[in-house]
Amino acid sequence: MMKNTLITTLIVLLAACSEQAGEGIKLSGNLEEFPTDGFAYVEKVTENGVKVFDTLDIDAQGSYSTYIDIQEPAFYRLNFNGRQIITLVLTGEETEVVVNANGNDPRGFSEISGSYDTEYKNQIDILMQNYRTQMMEMQQTQQQYAVSKDTQSAQKLRFQMIDLARGTEAELKRLIREASPSLAAFYGLQMIDANQNIYFIDSIATELQAEMPDNFHVAALVSEVSSKKSLAIGKVAPEISLQNPEGEIVKLSSLRGNYVLIDFWAAWCRPCRAENPNVVRLYNEYSDNNFEILGVSLDRTRDKWLQAIEQDGLPWLHVSDLKYWRSEAAVDYQVGAIPATFLIDPDGVIIAKNLRGASLAAKLKELFG
Repeated sequence: MMKNTLITTLIVLLAACSEQAGEGIKLSGNLEEFPTDGFAYVEKVTENGVKVFDTLDIDAQGSYSTYIDIQEPAFYRLNFNGRQIITLVLTGEETEVVVNANGNDPRGFSEISGSYDTEYKNQIDILMQNYRTQMMEMQQTQQQYAVSKDTQSAQKLRFQMIDLARGTEAELKRLIREASPSLAAFYGLQMIDANQNIYFIDSIATELQAEMPDNFHVAALVSEVSSKKSLAIGKVAPEISLQNPEGEIVKLSSLRGNYVLIDFWAAWCRPCRAENPNVVRLYNEYSDNNFEILGVSLDRTRDKWLQAIEQDGLPWLHVSDLKYWRSEAAVDYQVGAIPATFLIDPDGVIIAKNLRGASLAAKLKELFG
């Protein structure tokens, strides 16, 4: 009888352990301000949008505890009463994830433990928030210099802004590299300038694809990288063959032997028009050094296009098919926003992208002295 009792007890214990192991990740925490009539959902980011994955029961003290079964790495959200939404990166390998939060304030506090990938995602968020805060303060100071016409201080500040952007990008890349291959790395890549960093993004995408070949986020990233690589720095710029204001066909290839700034702009684009005086100044400074500009307009009407050229005093070559965003050149160069620039060398190879303001001035000074 003793032997049978021990065996029976052992079977019961093993069954209990088996049931607990199959329950998935324990998700728990405490909410400070969750309303008694509020709702709390675990949501999953899917290929077809955000879907409710589970419901959380919050007790009178604001505490909750449940188990969720996760079969693959994905982004999940804790939606507290439609007020505070907290994003998690979960793989299914976590044991317990604890999320303490305000529960009813979009900007309320939150602290998360137990999720390695979410920790990287949060480090990325903190880095980028600090960057945005510092950049906003610098921009406000820049406006003050503009009002006081302190050009020397304004120029110095512009270079400081460039240094801040470069330093932040370097730290962001470090975090992404450490987080790879995980969806936290994918999350960080959304904040990287693909035009300037396509090969870095490609290397991470390759790691992610090897780790999660069926993940829809990764599949979309790999497809995007493949498309952008054709316009990567080091690639020969696609041909542009459009009419100039006189109706003559001008080809980009006819400018071989020169450094050429391909400038996508439009008369209706205020940032483009604001940048034009800076480009005119640089063109006048370097046009005798085998430097040309090819202005590609995304205008729709010939009159407004030509009027803008005259008003802004743009002395370089201009072309357009007046097809707005459907311009053949805009499609070939994957232009989704303007101003957009591509700098190519005398052999027609792309050497820089999206230069303007101080960054354009610095690059041309580097090339021509």
